[in-house]
Amino acid sequence: MYLYLYNVITALINIVIAETAGAGLLNALLLRFNKGNVANTRHNPDRRAAKRSMERMYDGYESVAKQQGVSKPAVIDLQQNVPPSDLGMLEDLKPYASNGVNTDTGNYAIRINPEADEVNLAHELGHIVSRQTPIGNTVRTLRDNPKLSAALGGAMLTVPGLAAAMEAGDDDMDTSIALALAASAPTLVDEAAASINANSIMNSAGKRGMDARQGRRLAGGYLSYMALPILAATGGNFLGNQFD
Repeated sequence: MYLYLYNVITALINIVIAETAGAGLLNALLLRFNKGNVANTRHNPDRRAAKRSMERMYDGYESVAKQQGVSKPAVIDLQQNVPPSDLGMLEDLKPYASNGVNTDTGNYAIRINPEADEVNLAHELGHIVSRQTPIGNTVRTLRDNPKLSAALGGAMLTVPGLAAAMEAGDDDMDTSIALALAASAPTLVDEAAASINANSIMNSAGKRGMDARQGRRLAGGYLSYMALPILAATGGNFLGNQFD
């Protein structure tokens, strides 16, 4: 599985490097992110709304967790939140698609919009599967470590510029992007694992995996996590090239 994760992330990095010629790709990533937010926060039911398949998805979660060596899949506290029709663009969207730990019960917890596409529920369940495996738990621990996050965030903002300044010429955008994405590795690996698990969960739930629309939604969400590193790399590369 993790070799597959590596190949997926490497392929995505190669696509970004091949396609980035300025702000065009970044705009596309941000547009996709905004579209994903709209899909997650809908207040009328999607044609494959999560509320219609809660039990089957949970059964799929338990099945996939056991397939990955989890002898007793953890109980999950599920909170369902339907957004208001006048939800603002800058409001917190975590109540409609997020995962974590319920501090009151100690159980893993998912917050989901039951009217949104069931693929969002599968993705959040995929995160919980990952958190119960040794490698997945390590990746998530690294992602959630505030000191490491601050250090990686600083590296993402500074290393691409330093690399550009040290490399002769201006044809070094690929190096800057690769370094910025490397600094975001815990997040990218965690999100990729959750999406792979989501497809397995949907298969186990009798959904025959994702349809093309659902695949695009998860891919768009994944690309949104790449937007900030690309922005940091683009800015750092421009500044660094002023000094080489």
